[in-house]
Amino acid sequence: MTTTILEINDLHKSYGKADILKGIHLELVPGKITGLLGRNGAGKTTLMKCVLGLTTNFDGELTFRGKRLDSSDTRVKAKIGSLVDVQFYEDLNAYDNLMLSIRLTDSIPKNARKQRIQESLVFVELGNAARKKVKNFSFGMKQRLALALALITEPELLILDEPFVGLDPIGVEEVKELLKKLCRERGTAILFSSHQMQEVCDLTDNILVLSGGVISYSDENRHFENQQARLIELMK
Repeated sequence: MTTTILEINDLHKSYGKADILKGIHLELVPGKITGLLGRNGAGKTTLMKCVLGLTTNFDGELTFRGKRLDSSDTRVKAKIGSLVDVQFYEDLNAYDNLMLSIRLTDSIPKNARKQRIQESLVFVELGNAARKKVKNFSFGMKQRLALALALITEPELLILDEPFVGLDPIGVEEVKELLKKLCRERGTAILFSSHQMQEVCDLTDNILVLSGGVISYSDENRHFENQQARLIELMK
């Protein structure tokens, strides 16, 4: 029996009088990649921010590994990595950016920080750019650095908001391979949103469509004919 890592039940979130999420239900399991589709303003980023504790005042039940998700619990936060609203200190190099971040978590002992940073940079193929200033990075390199930052605590769950935006075709393929590698080697559960339909159809094990404030479609990715056209209709 597959263990559920994240379960969301009846999640509601409003901004003023605007109801954004109207009862979200979903489950994520280890070692699987789930793609979240939806139009602009559908609430994809809001959903992710609720899970990450980046927004508050929502209703619903969120559980992580069978226990109520408490975003203020640093031990739990260390098990959930994210690529949502990531910003870097452009005048610092990649290594120092990661070191600044790692100092904010108590889940990694001081004597293990350097090795963890090096391992994360090597994993995203930035090992040779550790001392290069971020302002000299290409967009694709910044995306991989953001992924290294998300992986620094070796999370069990990874939440990525539009990880392919701005990447050229080679960059897209590189990130896709890194995500597959995470699932294959670490059993990480991954939830990502994207407007790039082809990448969702190619990469995911499961597909969700967020429409009208609810998950209007949830199923295994069966790679059927005319899949993209059908998904576009479901997003309307």
